[in-house]
Amino acid sequence: MNQAIIIGDDQRWQALNQCIEFSAQVMGAKVQCAVRKATLEHLVGLPLSSDEKILEAYHSVQFDIEELLEQKLQEEDFEANGALIL
Repeated sequence: MNQAIIIGDDQRWQALNQCIEFSAQVMGAKVQCAVRKATLEHLVGLPLSSDEKILEAYHSVQFDIEELLEQKLQEEDFEANGALIL
């Protein structure tokens, strides 16, 4: 588990944007984050068709998501609004 990035328990599926949004503590600062459905499907290797399956998949690869977020953080690959998007 990565200690530079700590993902919060506030994940929510955003059907309009086709992503799961959540917050994370990044070196003590709160940062908005998101993982796109397509990225999540790639990580789990399965198509995801229901909200329930999407959230289950998110939880199953949360540590992988933390690692990918750390890479984006190291590359300073933030969106214009300061968010980290996978």
